Amino acid sequence: MDRGNPALRAWLQDRIRTRGPIPFADFMEAALYHPTLGYYCRPGMTTGPDGDFYTSADLHPVFGRLLARQVAEMAQRTARDDRAPFHLVECGPGTGRLARDLIAGLVDEHPDLARRTVVTLVEISPTLRAVQRRTIEEEGLAGSLAGVGWASWSELIERSHPGGFSGCVVANEFLDALPVHAVEIRDGELKEVHVGYEEDEFRELLLEPSTGRLAAQRAELAGLGVTLEEGQRGKPELGALGWVASLGRVFGEDGTGGAILVDYGHPASELYDPARHRGTLLCYHRHQTSDDPYTRVGEQDMTAHVDFTTIERRARGAGFDVAPLTSQLRFLVAMGLAQRIADLAAQPDTGVRGVQERLALHGLMAPGGMGEVFKVMLLARGAEASSFTGAKDPFR
Repeated sequence: MDRGNPALRAWLQDRIRTRGPIPFADFMEAALYHPTLGYYCRPGMTTGPDGDFYTSADLHPVFGRLLARQVAEMAQRTARDDRAPFHLVECGPGTGRLARDLIAGLVDEHPDLARRTVVTLVEISPTLRAVQRRTIEEEGLAGSLAGVGWASWSELIERSHPGGFSGCVVANEFLDALPVHAVEIRDGELKEVHVGYEEDEFRELLLEPSTGRLAAQRAELAGLGVTLEEGQRGKPELGALGWVASLGRVFGEDGTGGAILVDYGHPASELYDPARHRGTLLCYHRHQTSDDPYTRVGEQDMTAHVDFTTIERRARGAGFDVAPLTSQLRFLVAMGLAQRIADLAAQPDTGVRGVQERLALHGLMAPGGMGEVFKVMLLARGAEASSFTGAKDPFR
């Protein structure tokens, strides 16, 4: 059995020995984000065929270019001053491919907006930050915009924009990788999963909740008619909920624009259905999945599906208008993917490369894959989110 990074296991073991069992959220945070030993901070971290999983941006540049159309529409409909800087912020940019394609889409289709756009990539991993910088600079795109800034995730949360933030925040497969707590119902009581270390193994223990916010979220879900059954496990996303709420502080009272959230997830009633008795935590290693977070520690990705019902409630509480949840398939078709496929089909036979491109485009919208598994939620300040093109159902 692959036990993972020995140094990270030793660090976690020492922390548990010193402090006692730790909440699962702390274990997940260390496994993914420890500044030198975590999965996302390790040398060679990448996605796509050479990584552990694919993102939509790995399949084809058209994904980012279609998102750029939504960014541009958001800018046009919400801006109070079409000469002022427009901030494009991507959280969790991975290899930088999505940022590259977003920038290229703005430069090609909306050059006036591109000239006043300031890009910030929010990344805590020094390894990935260097990869992102190379990805964008190798395309010669950085000089096409007002500037390319770099910040850490916490710096975005605390940033102050005098006069209000004007721009768009893009988060693609970001929320699902934020640490989650794990809870379970035992004898009708809420217990939290903690991680201990015994006999050279990580072991789970059900203890009292480490924070009152877990009970508060349980009550919030109960108010929505969602309850956990005896023995059922849930993964409250306090980190993701806090991040969404923080967007209100980023935009301030006068900010305009919005956010594009793309991720695995479901409405709460589906996410906490008894059929998902053990929750939705999944680990990814070399394009294989497992539900064991205690192997390959620091050397595998960990994700949990997003509760979009509660995300929407937090977004509205932060002052955003929210469009109805849609699928990636519907969003991309609304933004022009079907036309791109039709244009490609009308071209003369381009051989193997043309076949590969068609497969990649279909992969983005596959009904049983990325097209349905990924959901898109649009947030807006200064406009009705449901009026955006990406929020409309192209099949009606």
